[in-house]
Amino acid sequence: MVLPFPYVQLRMYVRHTTWSYTRSSMVNGLRGVHIASNIPVDIPLNSKEMQLAMANVHENECWEMLNASVVSRGEMNIIGDIELDFIVIGGVEKVFH
Repeated sequence: MVLPFPYVQLRMYVRHTTWSYTRSSMVNGLRGVHIASNIPVDIPLNSKEMQLAMANVHENECWEMLNASVVSRGEMNIIGDIELDFIVIGGVEKVFH
């Protein structure tokens, strides 16, 4: 099967191997770990969600809107469920929080 470039969007973006895991390449999104299961999670974000994630004013309101948007399109709840480690901007990971 040929995968489209630059990445294939899968539901959890996680593929487990015996001792480590491999994540998909993501252009824009959040990368972290599910708190309850300790499973690595990638959450791709569209351009509006990226604006909300990087907002410097009204951070709490923006974060709530970002979470609502992500949940509305079928992804998992971020607030309280995911410990975020990185934000991916243009394919480059940057430490988040």
